[in-house]
Amino acid sequence: MEMVNKRFMELVRRQMNKECPIIKPRSQNPPSSKLTQILERDENGKPKLNLTSLRRTVVQVPTQKEYWDVMRVYECGGWKWSRGDLPTEEGNRWYQYKKETCVGAGIEFLYKKEKRFGYDCNEFYIGENQKVLSISEFYDKQTITPGMLKEINRWFDENGK
Repeated sequence: MEMVNKRFMELVRRQMNKECPIIKPRSQNPPSSKLTQILERDENGKPKLNLTSLRRTVVQVPTQKEYWDVMRVYECGGWKWSRGDLPTEEGNRWYQYKKETCVGAGIEFLYKKEKRFGYDCNEFYIGENQKVLSISEFYDKQTITPGMLKEINRWFDENGK
């Protein structure tokens, strides 16, 4: 028991000594830090992307999450559905083909300078001799990093979209 008291007293003496630094334990939960902004923003604060139109190419979105991530990326890139709706505002098109869903990675047509794309099942695009990319291949070609995707998703989540 006396040994513990000696150690405790030594610790107290050190902490009282102004020349000896006080070592504070690290917090288990680091303070939440703001996400580092990587991307430029539009007038509403939405991240902006400059996406490359990949001719005769589609991206397969096998999960609901990947579908919504791609819709957010397309919206940040200024793309719209073929009918003119924003990618995140037009209902959920993933449910029609589910894991076979593909969305255009190229602009099907321009309407008043708006980049427009469509969707279908991967069989349709394969039959049309279009290249089908995985999500990771698409992000690599568009040079979208995990940090950029996190920044995009955070903006949409914070803005209720």
